[in-house]
Amino acid sequence: MKLYDFIEKNIIDNIPHGYIAPSKIHGYGLFAKVDIHEGDILCTLDGQIVSWDMYQILVNNLRDKVQEPYDQYFFMEWNALDETTLLVRSLRTKYSYINHDRHPNTQLKKYPLRIVAVHDIKRDTEITLDYRCEPLHPDYIKIYGATYL
Repeated sequence: MKLYDFIEKNIIDNIPHGYIAPSKIHGYGLFAKVDIHEGDILCTLDGQIVSWDMYQILVNNLRDKVQEPYDQYFFMEWNALDETTLLVRSLRTKYSYINHDRHPNTQLKKYPLRIVAVHDIKRDTEITLDYRCEPLHPDYIKIYGATYL
């Protein structure tokens, strides 16, 4: 099975107005299936609250048991609630295909945690978030901050 076919068949569709396709930003991205209007909620995010340290343990344990590239589809997805606490989804959803952009067309809003369009998004436009708006753990910033944040 090709990786793209695997993605299409094994990703939870929590953003019905989005589709996954190759991105000019990075790898694959999430694109608008329809015109999305400013203020529209694309989805609400849920999950389990765990510490950053516990998440790292889970990821390391999983990587010992699942072969690449499929290891990236479990315990992959999270949102930082603060520098030491994450909201983790155990299976990958379309949300994880939203790429980083310093001038995003969506943003995370809290309570409940949701993705909201900050301006109109035309059909077939890539949906983006500014990852720097989350309270990221210092280790995450150290590892990824220089490369794309």
